[in-house]
Amino acid sequence: MTSGGTIAKNWHTKIRHTNIRQKGLIAALAVATVLAGCSQTSGDRASTGIYRFLGSARNPQIETLEQTVEYTIVPASRTMVNAPDAVIVFERNLGGAIEQRIVLPNETSITGDNVLHIRAQTADSSRLEEFNFDEVATRFGGLPVPFTRASAADMRSGNDSLGRFVYASETLGTGTNCVLVLRRLGVGARPLPQGTSALDVVMRNCVNGTVEQALAPMSERALGVGGTVRPGSFTLSPYAAPRS
Repeated sequence: MTSGGTIAKNWHTKIRHTNIRQKGLIAALAVATVLAGCSQTSGDRASTGIYRFLGSARNPQIETLEQTVEYTIVPASRTMVNAPDAVIVFERNLGGAIEQRIVLPNETSITGDNVLHIRAQTADSSRLEEFNFDEVATRFGGLPVPFTRASAADMRSGNDSLGRFVYASETLGTGTNCVLVLRRLGVGARPLPQGTSALDVVMRNCVNGTVEQALAPMSERALGVGGTVRPGSFTLSPYAAPRS
């Protein structure tokens, strides 16, 4: 049997380790506060590092840019992926992380736009070592209709020559199919904007057709090249699907 003295000793040891961890976090937050007083950018970067350490999807550095940097309309030739049916293309620069919203045609009665939402990520804008469902949903402004309540557990896995992706599908009415697709393409998959390390793509597409037709704008043919790159010039992606 374990003696009362041993239990007490283990309990005090646990408390001591917890206190050490808490003190470390408090010290880190204090440093972030000091840095914030010197530079908003430095403070946001330090805070982001702390949130990442705690496993949070919060990213004050990129959140500030998301709330202040506006989109501009750019020519369809500027798209980072092949999207010949694009209705309009919006772009903004989030501190080196280039983001585009490519609006696709929507011939269904489903509310909202069909969109290819793309962000060329940097080490500051995303955790490049992990493609996390919750972080992607947060950074891309939430999930679109009809997938607003979707979770990582609802996603199915797909695979093509660019690597793995995950998707969910919904059949609405007669013959209308909607898909939500998430995937990450690395430097081995296709050319990326200078200074970025991965291309994160989220698509909502609703069509009067099959799931396969809804998935087409997210296919290897579309994502392997951009509008100004020679068709077919892609290789295998070293990145996997999002983790829960």
